Amino acid sequence: MGTLGLTFVAVGGVVGSGVLFAPLFAARQAGPAAILAWPIASLMLVTVALVFAEVAAMLPVVGGLGRLPAFSHGPAVGIAVGWVAWVGYVTAAPIETQAMLEYASTEPAFDWLFVAGTSANGESPLSVGGVAAAAILLVAFTVFNAFGVALFTRVNTALTWVKLVILAAIAVALLTRFSAAPVREEGFAPEGVTGVLSAITTGGVTFAFLGFRHALDLAGEVRRPQRTIPVALVGGILICAALFTVLQLGFIGAVDPAELDRGWAGLDPGGANGPLAAVLAGLGMATLAKLVVADAVLGPFGAGLVSTASTGRLAVAVAESGLFPRPVAVFSRHGVPLRAMVLNLGVGLVLLLAFRDGWSELLSFNSGAIVLSMCLGPVTVVALRRQVPDRVRPFRLPAVGALARIAFVVVSLIIYWTGWDTMIKLTIPIGVGVVILGWRVVRDPELARSLALRSLAWLGPYYVGLLVLTYAGRFGGGREWLPPGVDMVVVAAFALVLFEWGLRSALPAAAAAAAVAAVPEVRTAAVPDAPAGAA
Repeated sequence: MGTLGLTFVAVGGVVGSGVLFAPLFAARQAGPAAILAWPIASLMLVTVALVFAEVAAMLPVVGGLGRLPAFSHGPAVGIAVGWVAWVGYVTAAPIETQAMLEYASTEPAFDWLFVAGTSANGESPLSVGGVAAAAILLVAFTVFNAFGVALFTRVNTALTWVKLVILAAIAVALLTRFSAAPVREEGFAPEGVTGVLSAITTGGVTFAFLGFRHALDLAGEVRRPQRTIPVALVGGILICAALFTVLQLGFIGAVDPAELDRGWAGLDPGGANGPLAAVLAGLGMATLAKLVVADAVLGPFGAGLVSTASTGRLAVAVAESGLFPRPVAVFSRHGVPLRAMVLNLGVGLVLLLAFRDGWSELLSFNSGAIVLSMCLGPVTVVALRRQVPDRVRPFRLPAVGALARIAFVVVSLIIYWTGWDTMIKLTIPIGVGVVILGWRVVRDPELARSLALRSLAWLGPYYVGLLVLTYAGRFGGGREWLPPGVDMVVVAAFALVLFEWGLRSALPAAAAAAAVAAVPEVRTAAVPDAPAGAA
């Protein structure tokens, strides 16, 4: 996979159906000032991407999010992080599948996908035909990935180009009808700085960017990782930031001032096809409104394709750490982890049946688990600088100590923003992971001796501390004991203390050096391109 292919893995993971509602959610929180939320959030996530870029370029392994922490902190930490990440990842394809079918069902020809009426939780359940269609899509994601990373990259790159072109066309069309009247109606920042921060936190802006992580999971299958990985991780975020900011600006300027009688917070969602389609239809752009629906179907299809690829690699990382059986990590003759993808497909089908009456419950596991699994990246990059200072680093991050600490605070804040309701639910799969690990240790005593449990000790207090902070906080069912502003200072201070504990818990230098030595060093000289036709 080349630079464009990996960059579009990151972009394809970010640009899903959610982008069609994101401008509305952000505008409800911040009004016109929502255009500031996207670049601010992107800069926050760039710090996280940069610390992962140094480690992933130095150690380009399959399933990087789950494997990289094991080099600095040992197998136990790798198992913990890999399991939590896999819990989030394996829900992604079923979620994207149902999102795709929901958008398709807004067309009368596909209304048979869902049962008329709603289930107990207020969502429409999939019909028998809808379950069959969803199952076929999940199988299709696996089949596209089964024939090698080159085919996957071609398909994903083509889909991502289409999605980007459609969204760019929508943004340009909205800008041609831009009016300052909505800004004059309520002012540029009716909620001030608080509104912008709310758009970043609860408005979905930050979470929209988390799809960049998929590029990290496929880092072991790229050409010239010293250039490809940093460019893909950072470039993917910046491309999406530019697109989302322009789209947000166009949406703000196209809103009818008559719709603001209840302020930006009362802005109507625009029906089943979303706010962008509603605004375009109101401007007389019916064809573009139809394109919004088409993009809403293509978005989750592309995101499901990407998530299937990265979830397979992450399952390999979990298997190589010792939690899953070793045969799961075997690659097929096409160079893909087919057994891991079949395992994930089976789990996805079970989740599809279990949550056919409403899949919103899966969303909390998905976002919360993935963000939690990213906490080790900033600690790992600094620990490895101390453990293996002479290792060739094709991409070397300046001021790594300061940037890593900022990145750790950013990740901790995002975890805090997920809220109490999500964090407490994550306790269930974490407990399941402990049981599975106990079973594996009983079956494999050698695994127990290799775990390096001392390096894992700080993660328990870190999780419990964040659990307490979300309970006392103001997001997702928290008790609102911590005032706005004060809560973020408290979370940041807590994160900095735990960062130092995590750093001191790293493996001895000799043990880390031995683990790192098992990965061949990346050449920093130019590497010839792959033959023509390779993706």
